[in-house]
Amino acid sequence: MDEVRTPAGTRSEFHADLLLVPNLISLGRILGVCVAAALYFLHYWMAALILGALLDSLADILAALVVITVGVWAGAWPPYLLILWGIRDMGVLALRASAAQQGFTIPTIFFGKIAMNVTGWSYIILPFDLVRPFHHAQLEHWLHWLGLVGIHLGIALQWIVGYLYLRQYAARYRRD
Repeated sequence: MDEVRTPAGTRSEFHADLLLVPNLISLGRILGVCVAAALYFLHYWMAALILGALLDSLADILAALVVITVGVWAGAWPPYLLILWGIRDMGVLALRASAAQQGFTIPTIFFGKIAMNVTGWSYIILPFDLVRPFHHAQLEHWLHWLGLVGIHLGIALQWIVGYLYLRQYAARYRRD
């Protein structure tokens, strides 16, 4: 069986077809699903460990910092969101550190997970707002506003959760 080889310095038809935009998008989707599934399972495995809980929290904070900073820098989101998010997160970190020094913890509440998911969906919408891949003005307009409302709502919910954590902290402060 004779093997047909592509001459050196030229691209094969396979390589050329692979670089077509629809094929790159499909490959990206496949890779994205694989990475998302791996991170999903890794997230729950690591969260069960003490170090994993610390790394999980750090990863959440760094991801939020990067995404909100990019959103503000690109002009998609107003700068005060970064300030509001930062003050709230630093406050919760300080509460948890103080609680640990006193020998108790402030456990995460379900409402906090809801708040994080609302902001998380806004993080997912942001790249579409920045890149505008759909070439459909009305869809891009609605995606922008969906992301903008979502990030505002998510940060507002995080402030409510912060208040609930403060109440937990105050109830246990030096009582134990």
